[in-house]
Amino acid sequence: MKRRQAIRHLGVGFSSAVVGTTWLASCKKDDPLPEIQYDGTVIVIGAGPAGLYAADILITKGVKVVVLEASNQIGGRVRSLRNQMDLPYQSIADFPIELGAEYWQGNDSVFGKIVANLNRDTVELTDESKKYILGEQVKSAAEWENNGDFAAVQSFVSKIKTYTGPATSVKDAAGGLSADAMALMNSQAGNFYGSSSDRVGIKGISEQMKLVDHDLKYYVLKSNTMQDLVISRFDNVYRHVQLNSPVKSVNYTSDPLKITLEDGTEITGDKVIVTVPVPILKKGITFSPGLPAAKISALGRLGMDPSMRVILDFKKNFWGNEASFIWGGITGPQYFSGGIGRSEFFQTMSVTIHGPKALELSNLNDEQKVVTTILAELDKIYDNQATAFIRKNLPPDDDKMVYFIKDWTKEKYIQGGFSYPLAATTLDDRTALMEPINDRLFFAGEATDISGEPGTISGALASGERVAEDVVLSIKKLS
Repeated sequence: MKRRQAIRHLGVGFSSAVVGTTWLASCKKDDPLPEIQYDGTVIVIGAGPAGLYAADILITKGVKVVVLEASNQIGGRVRSLRNQMDLPYQSIADFPIELGAEYWQGNDSVFGKIVANLNRDTVELTDESKKYILGEQVKSAAEWENNGDFAAVQSFVSKIKTYTGPATSVKDAAGGLSADAMALMNSQAGNFYGSSSDRVGIKGISEQMKLVDHDLKYYVLKSNTMQDLVISRFDNVYRHVQLNSPVKSVNYTSDPLKITLEDGTEITGDKVIVTVPVPILKKGITFSPGLPAAKISALGRLGMDPSMRVILDFKKNFWGNEASFIWGGITGPQYFSGGIGRSEFFQTMSVTIHGPKALELSNLNDEQKVVTTILAELDKIYDNQATAFIRKNLPPDDDKMVYFIKDWTKEKYIQGGFSYPLAATTLDDRTALMEPINDRLFFAGEATDISGEPGTISGALASGERVAEDVVLSIKKLS
């Protein structure tokens, strides 16, 4: 016989970097949503930023909430290295290292405002700190100023927002760029959006860029990890979270609605908010009855590809103390020196790889080969310094290179990076995906964001705020 499982309190065994009580503030007392009386239960599937924010708002309004999280920790794709158990023999870096979201855009974006309200120190990553690779050479924008390939790529990237051509991939829209220029363009306008430029649809990117109304400056937290910020900000939600609770099916027409976990546990409620990633929404959870055709169609026009984050620790910073982003690699489309402005000892580099290249590396099934493949590219760019200066563990750990790899592709309940538009995708698809069903089944998560920031922590948070408002409105209809 199937059983009902009591809600377990979330035990947080994370680092001491979680900061003081000023981070524990929940929704403001002057939140525009009205206080409501409701005897039902809202079940939130997923304890990433979207699910946590939605739950936080509803709890503040007096609504009973249960949050089901498939993994053993909260944060979703916001995950920080120092909070993981399987760290390298020697610790990496004396500054925050992120395995998922590692920066945000906009001091006045949703996430930026949370950081500002909590009075956390940040570092702005200036345009001058960005570097670009062309023909196995890396230079600043000023140094590439008279290079035709660099000018062509930057001109194309700057005009994506105003694109009016046919629905096609970014690569096809870019036209006849040289091979070197195409690699740089792929880095900035393919990998940056979650895949490769031959898969990302330019009209979808253009459409979402037009919706963004905040500044586009890049920021990182100076001393606190992003996962710790999420943990602290949503402390109010902890006791409502049930970890290690992957959902197998959702029957949203039964009364009460019924959720079945993979271990057979049944949990009942009155409304459910689904915040899982696109692959899990497509194939990981069974809905009864099946999702409407409009949602299935919308899901078919959104991609979410393999994704990998590789952290490499070196004995020397050979890429330059002034560098932050280094764009334009082929094996590693985006290199990032996250210690800039945060540490005087930033000898650690993170590599972000999405799409077919991430799948290629994942299929090696050998972390050492992944690392040596990336080092080989860096050696070509930096005169063999990567292999020479990669840090190694001390005996008795066999002189092993110091690195950490997060292969999101192999994360069972995530299965990739973040959503991106295919060639035919429009904002209507994300709108169709976010629409509630019968005021009982609701959807949030970065893929449902219609504020112009899907694929980001701000987009996920915005969707959580939006879905909480939808749930409150549905409850008000009952009164």
